[in-house]
Amino acid sequence: MRLLATKRERVDRNSLAKLLELAIKRYNRYRGIESKARLLRVDNDTVIIAFEGSFCATCGINDWVEDFRYVIEDLGGQAELVTVIEPDTPEEFYDYRIGVFKITKVPSLEYLRRIEAEELELEKYFSSKESSE
Repeated sequence: MRLLATKRERVDRNSLAKLLELAIKRYNRYRGIESKARLLRVDNDTVIIAFEGSFCATCGINDWVEDFRYVIEDLGGQAELVTVIEPDTPEEFYDYRIGVFKITKVPSLEYLRRIEAEELELEKYFSSKESSE
C-alpha cells in the first residue's frame, strides 16, 4: 500500500508559544533598532509575524524577515520561510513586511525554559553592569 500523504506531527502548543516568545524577544533585542517583530497569528504550524521599522537601506529588506528563521534555529527549532508579504503601496515600502513561517521543529518546553532562565540571568548581569557605571 502506497501512502500519498505523510502524517503531520502535532506541535505542542505550549512549546511553540514559548519558542515564539523567546524568538521575538531575542530578535527585537538584537535587531530592534531597525526592525521589530510582532506576532500576528498562529495557525497550527504556520506562524505569521509582522516586521516593522526603518530597516537597513543597504541590506535586502526581506533579509530582516529571513533573520527570524535563524533566531528560531538558534533556539533549537526549525522553520521555513514560506512567503514574505510586502506593502501594497510604494509609500509603505520601507515601513513593514509580513513573514509567513512554517515551524518544522519545536524544542521541548523544558529546554526552552532553561534557555529563558539563562537569558534572564544575562539580562540581570548586563543591567547591573549598566547601573553601576
